[in-house]
Amino acid sequence: MKFTKNIFILILLPILLFSFSCGEKEKTESEESRITQTDFSKRYGVKSAIVEYVITGSQSGTKTLYFDKWGMRQAEYTNAVLQVGDFTKNIQLVNIITSDSNFIIDLSRGSGTKTKSPINKLASELKYQKSFGDFGEQILLKSGAMKVAQEKFLDKDCDVYEIPAKGTRMWIWKWIPLKTVSKLAGVEITSEAKKIETNLSIPEEKFLVPPDIKLTEVDLDDIENQLRQKEK
Repeated sequence: MKFTKNIFILILLPILLFSFSCGEKEKTESEESRITQTDFSKRYGVKSAIVEYVITGSQSGTKTLYFDKWGMRQAEYTNAVLQVGDFTKNIQLVNIITSDSNFIIDLSRGSGTKTKSPINKLASELKYQKSFGDFGEQILLKSGAMKVAQEKFLDKDCDVYEIPAKGTRMWIWKWIPLKTVSKLAGVEITSEAKKIETNLSIPEEKFLVPPDIKLTEVDLDDIENQLRQKEK
């Protein structure tokens, strides 16, 4: 159903940003020799952080983002309720990205999926493009985002990006989303950072899959193909 697909997209938007590509370009030897400007080991502009969000709108609750290694390892914990008309869904999600894998875990069901890390795949694809810039910027541009403004949020100087196809507007600081507003098919969800701590030690347990979770291994390329087919 289209309605269910739209809800899925809005809930998992940060994950889906990794899934849409612009198509690979063939590289030449001269282009490959010029690829020196982007550091693909740094996704964000700070080494580590804890960001606490409040979610409002059709979805209400909280979310906490933990990352270290410049965002190349991160974990996002969401505890919220989605309500659209008579449809209600409790959301207890954990999304963990490591150097090798991406785990999307539904705590309420005690199950989850394991795929290959989307960051590594993006780095491999992006390093052969002609446009240079920070890794975080290239991820946004590859997802279809475009910069539309500069604004203050939480006393931070943010670049504002929009993804028209997803009805999404994001306030970005050092490539970290501090505020996201998504409007799609009557479903509106706002996520706003309320507290940020940077350059601190993140407990190792935050990046571990919770115990007693039943994992299913899924091919990431197959997920991309299915999403593209659903959007047609």
